[in-house]
Amino acid sequence: MTRTKICGITRLNDALHASSEGVDALGFNFSRKSPRSITPSAAKKIIDELPPFVSKVGIFVEQSPAEIADICSYSKIAVAQLHSERYSAADARFLKDMVHVIRVFRPDGSFSPQSLTPFAEESGVRTFLFDAYKEGMEGGTGEEIETSVARQIFPAEGAPFFRVLAGGLNPGNVAEAIRQFRPYGVDTASGVEAKPGIKDPEKISAFLLAVRLANQP
Repeated sequence: MTRTKICGITRLNDALHASSEGVDALGFNFSRKSPRSITPSAAKKIIDELPPFVSKVGIFVEQSPAEIADICSYSKIAVAQLHSERYSAADARFLKDMVHVIRVFRPDGSFSPQSLTPFAEESGVRTFLFDAYKEGMEGGTGEEIETSVARQIFPAEGAPFFRVLAGGLNPGNVAEAIRQFRPYGVDTASGVEAKPGIKDPEKISAFLLAVRLANQP
């Protein structure tokens, strides 16, 4: 079953609706530059009201590893998503002693999937998220990864890593993306929104239903 993550949560009602519809993980964006930015205290208030079997993921762009550790501890974040090229394998290894870590790559045509292996060996990270590349933006672009690039990232044969697909996914295209690339998980932010940071409950329900249907034989 393909795992699901709804990113850019800023409101409790959106988080509760996604949880009731069966989402696997919710993302809280701590990047100060994001239109979906949330403070650690606001995230904590939402997380305190959520059911226990939904993973809480923090998205980090500007923070140092020490700051990330502090925010995760305070806000009860269980997974740190390192959404910038600035984070090294050493940074990821430091954080892995405290939380699960997802390292994000925004592949362009020159990206080599073989680069995952040395990063994984040095950091211990086994989960990677792939988002669409757009110069000057760190995610939430609403754009899809180029098909030729995605085919390299998501090989037909089983791989030793957990690979999550992001970038322009919405209720209308997520099922085909799952059938074509068979990712471990799918991640959306703008694809289920009324506007940045404000989710559309009908789009959330439709997205999660599309994922379930795509996994049926």
